[in-house]
Amino acid sequence: MNIINHEFRTPDEVAAETGFIIESIGDALRNYPDTNSKRYACKAAAEGKPSFWVRTSYSNTASALFTDHANLTGDLETAVALAKLPRDCWTVYQQLEALIPLNRKAAEQMVEQYALLGHMRDVGELLARETHIICNGFKSRAI
Repeated sequence: MNIINHEFRTPDEVAAETGFIIESIGDALRNYPDTNSKRYACKAAAEGKPSFWVRTSYSNTASALFTDHANLTGDLETAVALAKLPRDCWTVYQQLEALIPLNRKAAEQMVEQYALLGHMRDVGELLARETHIICNGFKSRAI
């Protein structure tokens, strides 16, 4: 971490961001049938851990497993190992491209994973990523 350029947030700012994330997930994905995945993402955010969502539908099993493992463990590297990625149908890079960081900690972990694959991303780029999700035929913005 570069202390000179690091922005330290107050506990109130962190709490406000966490509340916004949880409300955003609930609003944007209200009709999404995978309530366990929503619960895992909200719980991770509420506990101050990296929190992720994904642009794929719940029928993409590899992607859903990866995202659930990331939210349950709070660590993308562990999620890669647990979900046994890459697979023929879904590689780590494809998963990272579909993954939505719901907080700064999640974006920082994604930057590290992209770097391991030889790709450069920055936290700001990932947090500004288009996060439209199709829910029952409607586009919603997660954050």
